[in-house]
Amino acid sequence: MSKRCSSSTSTQDHGVVVCKHNLACVVNTSGTEMNPDRQFYGCRYWKNEKKNCGFFRWVHGMVDELDEETSTIGSSQLKLEDNLRIAESKAERRKKENIILVEELSRLMKTQEVMLAEGRRLAHDIRLIRYHFTVVVVVNFILLVLLWQYLVMQK
Repeated sequence: MSKRCSSSTSTQDHGVVVCKHNLACVVNTSGTEMNPDRQFYGCRYWKNEKKNCGFFRWVHGMVDELDEETSTIGSSQLKLEDNLRIAESKAERRKKENIILVEELSRLMKTQEVMLAEGRRLAHDIRLIRYHFTVVVVVNFILLVLLWQYLVMQK
């Protein structure tokens, strides 16, 4: 027996709309340009491709009964539209994440510039210290030689 259903199995006692699973349908709202904010009945398993029987019927409107092929197409279109909304939402989140990452990269590049400038300053300071150290060593050597000469002459 096929799991596909048609709108001919759509009502049960008490006016509850059911699909071939004999379960109450869920009411969803269309987000399409052709049918914005229009409510429709769908199989409660419409998000599960394997379990979905493809049932589709407008709650109120021009078309109350659709054949099996049309209901499957409507259900597939709704799934595609849901997937599109999800993808657009993910894309928007990625854009926001990218903005945050670009700001962080900019901050890190500024920090790098500051650190490079500090490194250049430290390198300059090290050169000055080496120069002063060399001068001190040379002056001490000269003083030592002069002291040695003085001591040698005193003897």
